[in-house]
Amino acid sequence: MHSTEKIYDLAIVGAGIAGMVCAVRASQLGLSVLVLEKSKADKYMCNTRLTSGVFHCALQSPSKASQVLSEKIQTDTDGFADQDLGSTIAKHSLESIRWLQSLGVRFIKGSQHYYEYILSPPTLFHQNQNWMNKGGDLLLTNLEKQLTAFSGQLLRDRQVMHIERSSKDEFHLTCKTSQDLQILVRANNVVLADGGFQSNTDLLAQGISRHPEKVFQRNARASMGDGMQMALQLGACVNTYEGFYGHLLSRDAFTNEHLWPNPWLDAIASAGLLLNEHGERFANEGLGGIFLANQVAKLDNPLGAYALADETIWHERGNLNMQGPNPKLIDAGATVYQSDRLEDLAQRAGMDATRLVNTVSEYNTQLQNKALGTLQPERTEDKSPAYPIVTSPFYLFPVCAGVTYTMGGILTNANAQVLQADHSPMSGLFAVGACTGGLEGGRKTGYVGGLIKSTVMGLQAAQFISEQRHAP
Repeated sequence: MHSTEKIYDLAIVGAGIAGMVCAVRASQLGLSVLVLEKSKADKYMCNTRLTSGVFHCALQSPSKASQVLSEKIQTDTDGFADQDLGSTIAKHSLESIRWLQSLGVRFIKGSQHYYEYILSPPTLFHQNQNWMNKGGDLLLTNLEKQLTAFSGQLLRDRQVMHIERSSKDEFHLTCKTSQDLQILVRANNVVLADGGFQSNTDLLAQGISRHPEKVFQRNARASMGDGMQMALQLGACVNTYEGFYGHLLSRDAFTNEHLWPNPWLDAIASAGLLLNEHGERFANEGLGGIFLANQVAKLDNPLGAYALADETIWHERGNLNMQGPNPKLIDAGATVYQSDRLEDLAQRAGMDATRLVNTVSEYNTQLQNKALGTLQPERTEDKSPAYPIVTSPFYLFPVCAGVTYTMGGILTNANAQVLQADHSPMSGLFAVGACTGGLEGGRKTGYVGGLIKSTVMGLQAAQFISEQRHAP
């Protein structure tokens, strides 16, 4: 095994936005930094390259008052989010964007209220390789250049296999290259930033879905939960199964690469109905597409769900945002059943026609009577107004759950320190980004924002490590 002679102030596992933000800031603050990335590709794949680039905080503009943002995080997560974590994200959201801008990262403003900061040039609608030279891709390129300028180092083709703490209170990281060469890296501090466990079907099967092979991988397909499992071996506390951030996609995404990572069917299902293969509702559509994607993943048959809309929904909600399906979904070749009669839709989808008609009738009646709460399951209007299904033609879309990143993971405090079983911080070990838990999830699968939490917590970790390093 080859060993690095240098003992780094900080070794970072993973070179997505969370790891690279932490690395650049720590280098700015005078720390010796080494980033270890398992992919050997120049443009290594990670979710940052696939992002649409919207920096928001719980679907609010980061420029809003921190108290407003903090309260929104608690509301959206139904009180699940750790108060200190939520407050930290809210307090430093805009500040983190300003820091990126100081490095030359460019943003544009979009049309929706929380689209105030979108990475430029925007990746408004993309599949396949259309992410190249767009916002997320350029962000990582910029951060790598900044890291080099501040004497930090990024090494590709370095998969961290094991981490242990030596008797000298150093961390020893055993890395493997694609040529099976083993390398030992020594560091005083370690930041885990290798993403969630969304591409590890064994872990997904333990809580996200009983049939993970029927959940679409709407991601870079690189995050296997290695950092989380290494943290567990070191005694970390983990909340593993708090759902995932993702969207409802056309079921044809499994066979048609033009149908992911977008368009989404979230707005259609949230305004209309989400049905199982029998033509029955099974989730509260009003809680929005991320919640609904999680509910689809939990079905006995995750490939047996459908979004139902009428003509009004299709035209008023179908192009609501830049990932909307009207007309992009049809243009890309997705399956849609269209008819003036619900019975025809049921027949084409193999549903029970009587159940479908009854489901729609009951829904329309309770909507007209302003009694959506009496439905089973109940229907609220948290994230979307409920529309009647009355105007023909009607549309039925076969959908699937598309997972972007998992919300559960390593528990940390507001300094990004990894917590032990008694929730005391573990000296020298940190975690940032999608490999962490404690902020997003809960009963309503509350979503705060992957880009903003990664940037804020990457900066928090770097600042804390620097202060500890330079303390008298």
